[in-house]
This record gives sequence, structure tokens and C-alpha cells, in this order.
Amino acid sequence: MRRREFTTGLTALTLLTACSNANTLVIGVAAPMSGPQAVQGEYIKDAVQLAVDEINKKGGIGGKTIEVSVEDDQARPQDATQVARKLASDERVLGVIGHFNSGCSIPASSIYNQSKLAMLTPGSTSITLTEQGYKNIFRLVGRDDQQAAIDSQFALKKLKSKVIAILHDNTPYGKGLASSFQEGVTQGGSKVVIFEAITTGDKDFRAVLTKIKNLNPDTIFFGGVFVEGGLVASQARELGINARFVSGDGSKENSFIEIVGKASSDIYISGPAQVDNKAFVDAYKAAYGKDPGPFSPYAYDAARVLLDAIAKSETPTRETVLEALHKVKDFAGLAGGITFDEKGDVVKAPFDIFMIKDGQFVPYKA
Repeated sequence: MRRREFTTGLTALTLLTACSNANTLVIGVAAPMSGPQAVQGEYIKDAVQLAVDEINKKGGIGGKTIEVSVEDDQARPQDATQVARKLASDERVLGVIGHFNSGCSIPASSIYNQSKLAMLTPGSTSITLTEQGYKNIFRLVGRDDQQAAIDSQFALKKLKSKVIAILHDNTPYGKGLASSFQEGVTQGGSKVVIFEAITTGDKDFRAVLTKIKNLNPDTIFFGGVFVEGGLVASQARELGINARFVSGDGSKENSFIEIVGKASSDIYISGPAQVDNKAFVDAYKAAYGKDPGPFSPYAYDAARVLLDAIAKSETPTRETVLEALHKVKDFAGLAGGITFDEKGDVVKAPFDIFMIKDGQFVPYKA
């Protein structure tokens, strides 16, 4: 009798699960939810959830509720591939928002590609990502070659940089950005006196900075993220290096400002153009009690684009989602119309230069 009751209960649970699955649609989020870059993962997760909540409040898609499956890649390539396999093997997942780091997006992209699973990255800027020939990759931000062009022209024309030291974190993002920057400034006539890698996770960069001090550059460029970038900038000042400090969007995080502290003068950081959308900012603050992060608008738009692609089909599949994404044209994003080119890169991807004033990043003003 007990065996029969158990079997009956198991059958009921199976039917309940099947019914639940039939009434939901699932999208994935892959980002650093732990480790030094967890703050970026939280921003991305929250922005995606905000977009999903807005759709669910309107009845979902086709009467089905949207669910978000969040996975932690810890900003590490080896974890990113495990996350990608997990999401790709879950047949319910129709698309993934992620990854944040280029070093995670590149190895994960091949796994998603094999499963015909769309990935929309709100933060990976490496040129390599969309040069692989895959048809499942969509990027909401600009590429490193675009960003480096802004950085190099700023250094040449605004800062009048003549002697430049370049450090990078040896990741696809950091090294790629630094290499493109080096190409730009050397073509412009400046001299690069050092191009050297640091080790991600290290805390003391005084040895390489002492070497740089002896080379007497007027500008230091760092390709990497805010954790090491902030330490490089602050330790340079400790050693009496007065060179201007320039870095890319990986450093544009409030934690960078906390790390550099009072040594925030003559620091210039590039990043995706500031999105001044009051409705989005107000909604984000109402939901989470804090301001959105620099990549929050792009994660929010990535989710909205993906959800719109899902809604294009009465019976959405990974294949129909990919088909719809390739047809996206002038989608109403927070920063303007979103259109993807044949590689999956967003057509319009403006970057700005920011400086630090009163403990905040503000657009550069001469």
C-alpha cells in the first residue's frame, strides 16, 4: 500500500513539474556572482531581473512566466565553460545574457554555438569574440578596437602624450585593449617605452611601477579591470609617479574610486556612453535601493532584446530565437536604436571618456 502511495505521489510530482515547465520560459544569466568582480555580476543579474519582472507583470509572454536561471562563472574561463555546459544542457533555456568578461565569453561561446543557444553579452569587448564566425553571439557594447581608438586619440590630442607606459592583465580583454591602444598611439607619433603584463590577483605592483618610474613616461595606460587597475593607479602615486593614468571600461566601477582614494586626479577612464534614462534609473533604484552600475543599462537592454525575440514565435525554440535576433533592427534601447551587424556586433556603440570628481565618475571636460 505504501509503495502504491509513493508511486502515486511521484507521478503527481512529475505531472506538477511538467505543468510548471509548460507555463514558464527560461533565460540564463552567466556572470561573476562571487569573487573580486561579483559587484558587476550583481548589477547584470539585477538589470536582467528588472526587465523580466516588467514583462511578467504584463502577463509574461504568451501567458507564460519568464524565469531567470543565474549561474556564477567567477570571472574565470574554466568556470565559464562549466556554466555554459550547464545552461546549454538545460533544454528549457532559450538564450543567455552573459558573460561579462571576454575571457569567459570566448570559451563559453563555442559551447553555446554547438547547442544553437544565443548569448547576448552586456560587457565583453574583445575583438576575438565576434570574429570566430559563430552565428549565436550578440554584443550590446562596442569592441576593443573602437574603444582603443577613443582612448588613443584622447591621449594624443587631449593629453598630448608623448612617452607612454602600457600595462595589461594578460587576459583577452586587457591585452587586446592594450594592444589596440599601443597601435593607435604609435601611429600617432608617441613612444611606448614599456608594454608589460601583470598577474591577475596580485596586490603589489611596485616592482614594475619602479621600472616605469625610471622610464619617466607622461602617461600610463592599463588594460584590465578595476581590481588591479585601482591598485596600479594608487601605487603609482605612492611611488611619486605623476604620469596621467588612462584605462578602459573594465576600470569604470565605483570600487576603482574606492581603491585609488585621494589619488584620483589625472585619471581618465573610457566606457560605454553614459545612459541618462530617468525611467530606467528610477525603476532600478526602486527595485534595489541603489543606482545602476555602468553595464546595467546594457544588461537590461540585452534582456529586453532577448525577450522580444522569444515573443516573436508562438512556440519559441532556440532556433526561432536566433532567427529573430538576426533580424533585430532599430530596437528601442535605452541609449538609442539597437541593430546587430552580420557578426553580432551592435552597430551603434558610442564610448565616452570619464574622470573622477567628488568621488564619482563624470564625463570628461577639458
